This record gives sequence, C-alpha cells and structure tokens, in this order.
Amino acid sequence: MKNISIPALLAGTLSLAACADGNYKPYALDDNFGKSAKQLAKAQIANPQAAAHPPANSPRTMDGYAGVNIIRTYRNSFGQNVQPPNVTINVGSGSSGSGSSGSSGSQ
Repeated sequence: MKNISIPALLAGTLSLAACADGNYKPYALDDNFGKSAKQLAKAQIANPQAAAHPPANSPRTMDGYAGVNIIRTYRNSFGQNVQPPNVTINVGSGSSGSGSSGSSGSQ
C-alpha cells in the first residue's frame, strides 16, 4: 500500500509541473487602465456639487400636501390629449400650364 501511494504522489506532482509554464509572467496593466471609464462617468454627472449645495425647495423641506399636489398635477398632465389642428394640403388641384389662346403667326 505504501509503495502505490508514493508513485501516485510523484506522478501527480510531475503532471502538475508539466502544465506550468516556466516563462510565465503576469500581465502588467497600464497605470491608466480604467481611468477613461471613470472620467466618462464623472462627465455624465450634471452637477457634481449637487449634494453639497442642495436647492432651497428641496424635497426634504417640502410638506406632504405640496408634494401630493405636485405629483397629482404631474400625473394628470399625461391624461390630457391635445389634438393637433387639422391641416389640409392640396396638391395638384386647380389648373396649371402656360397655354395661350389665339394665334401668333402671320400667313
């Protein structure tokens, strides 16, 4: 039993060593890797100082009645369907051309 386990351990060690690359070097990333994505995310923020300078009529200072009325007005604004005015465009109606009546020639 002891003789079988030592060769099995030796074979396992050699098979793992055969998979390893002797010239393996970990990939070195550029120091600027990922900075462009962070810059794009920052550029999409309209006001980066918004949290430091909240507006005077912040939702935190609004009472419940005003908030309910604002939401009600906002939601009701979508229920009003405004019909566009009727516009009629006539194309090709009427007479056209530059015909002349009468004769312009002499005999």
